Amino acid sequence: MKFLYFLLAIPVLGVAQGQEVITAANFDSEKMNKALVTEFNKFRKERNLDTLIYSKALFDTVSYQNCVEISNSGKLYHPDITERWKNNEVKRLIEAESKALFNDNIARSTTGLPAMEYWENIFRWSITSFESYESMAKYAIENWEKSPKHQATQNTSFLNEGLPGFFACHSAFIPNGHIYLVINFVRVIRS
Repeated sequence: MKFLYFLLAIPVLGVAQGQEVITAANFDSEKMNKALVTEFNKFRKERNLDTLIYSKALFDTVSYQNCVEISNSGKLYHPDITERWKNNEVKRLIEAESKALFNDNIARSTTGLPAMEYWENIFRWSITSFESYESMAKYAIENWEKSPKHQATQNTSFLNEGLPGFFACHSAFIPNGHIYLVINFVRVIRS
């Protein structure tokens, strides 16, 4: 009987504290993305790492598309972005953002394109509900810390010539209870 009481008390406590339980039906990707951006920069600041600048161009050309692709597949993998990353337009959009913010000079690669380095972390887990976007963002960051390659990525300095790198993310909560988080990083090589 004590066990049954505990299970019944959990939802009541959440409602009493004014927290709405988040499910696939009421999931707000924009709120999740905002929480991940905020919590990720808090995480980096706590470790004396450079904070990153959100990139709309990176969101539009990589993060959103990758998240849609993997969440539609129902699988967990890193999409092949070779063709998109080679595309002049993706790098030129990020270059334009960097120039608008910093009026910087961006180095050129041997192909003549803006010189940039790219990373990605993806997280998926099964859950039916959660209490806050912030707690979910922290959960993903904590789990990336347990994976050597993901940890290395999220603890990398993206500074170049004293200017910050860029990042973007997208999220999806699909009806089968899988939540996907995709976060992408770019170090712009400045000259």
